[in-house]
Formats: sequence, structure tokens, C-alpha cells
Amino acid sequence: MKKVLAPIIAAVMLLMTACYNDGRGTYFPSWDEMEKNLDAKGYTVIVEDKDVGKYLNGHKDDDYIEFYWLDNADDAKKLNEELSKEHTDFDELRSILNSDEHGNVLFCSKGSAMDDAGIQIVEVDVKV
Repeated sequence: MKKVLAPIIAAVMLLMTACYNDGRGTYFPSWDEMEKNLDAKGYTVIVEDKDVGKYLNGHKDDDYIEFYWLDNADDAKKLNEELSKEHTDFDELRSILNSDEHGNVLFCSKGSAMDDAGIQIVEVDVKV
């Protein structure tokens, strides 16, 4: 029984580690933490308060990130469409709407900007 149980426990622990990435799962830093992270990596960073929420733009060479913390999910949907048309070279275009944890966030990035900003996204592949 111990020979069967040990691999099962190891597999469950490995799966939990992969799914939760040190227990944090998907993580978006606050705007000021993100600004600090990008600045430390040599990005030019602009943070602005807009009518619909807060906006952060960071760029260094060909790497960039545009991140929005929006008050309204409808604004995020519209902006998602605009960004997908404006940036044809992005590596990531993500949005989370009406989340209790994240609110309405949207970002578009290229290169290592997402990692440099401190964003962590855990992909979980669920087979149905």
C-alpha cells in the first residue's frame, strides 16, 4: 500500500504546486508595485488616472506593456477590442472582468514586459 500511496501523494503535491505557483495563483501587482518593478528593469513608465480607471504604460526597446485597472467591465470589453486592433505584435492580451479579487483588469504586452512587471498567470489545463 505504501508503494502505491507515495507516488499518488507526490503527484498531488506536484499538481498543487503547478496550479498555485507558491500559493499565489494569478497575481497582478498594484500599479505602484508594477511601476517600481518596471522602472528597476529600465523601462520608461507612465501612470495616469483616466476617467474610466488607471492606466500604466511601460516600454523598453521593443518590449512594452499597457495595463488598465478599469471601473467598468463594459469599458474593458471595448478596450480589449481596441487593443487587439492597435497592437498586432503582442505576446499577451488578457482581461479579467468583474473579479472579486482583481476587479476589471486588462493588459497587452510584448517580450518580457509581463514578467518584468511582476505579473504571474498560472495556466490550468482542465480536460473535460
